[in-house]
Amino acid sequence: MDNITIENGLTPEQQEVMDEAYEALMSNIKGIDYKLYEKLRANELSLKDVHKLRNSKEDVHSIRIEDGQYSLL
Repeated sequence: MDNITIENGLTPEQQEVMDEAYEALMSNIKGIDYKLYEKLRANELSLKDVHKLRNSKEDVHSIRIEDGQYSLL
């Protein structure tokens, strides 16, 4: 994963725990269902996407992903 800094209210230590937990889950998924793993990785936001959303004037942002689910930021 890229080494990027995004202000999300977590301390650096909390963010490290979250990053490690996310990568552990993704590793488990990769071993169980590689196609799902690829789909999830393909739907991750890039740093460019994050900057675009953060600089938007809207209060609530939504991102549609392929299976019809929405992630709210």
